[in-house]
Amino acid sequence: TTPVIHSMKSILSRCTLLSSLLLVTACSNIGEKRTALSAAGFQTIAATTPSQISHLRTMKPGKVVPLNGKKGTVYVFPDPSKGALMVGSPAQYQQYRAIRQKQKQTDEKLLEAQSNMDAADWNAWGPAGNWGWGVASDPL
Repeated sequence: TTPVIHSMKSILSRCTLLSSLLLVTACSNIGEKRTALSAAGFQTIAATTPSQISHLRTMKPGKVVPLNGKKGTVYVFPDPSKGALMVGSPAQYQQYRAIRQKQKQTDEKLLEAQSNMDAADWNAWGPAGNWGWGVASDPL
């Protein structure tokens, strides 16, 4: 292949990878948040009364928000699809943030590794048919 075609394939490959990761991130973000909140110690409280269900539906889903109450600040994650709230203390919220930061760093490392793999010059290994696999003299 010519350098221009190889470069275009590389760019297309990176765009496809980035698009795929963004789609996966968008689809799994709520589930990842639920998992991280649970790991941080947040408690799930089901909305059981019509009033609670109605109030839950008015809250913006997918965001952790602080609420000030009689006993201080609590952090709430409304999840209308599950009909519940996840509630945690300020310490649990800090733990949640640390877990999410670690997840973000891991995702960035994975993206970097995949980009490096896409950019690798596999031609340095020679023609694909001459790597020795399937050769009768191969000891394995």
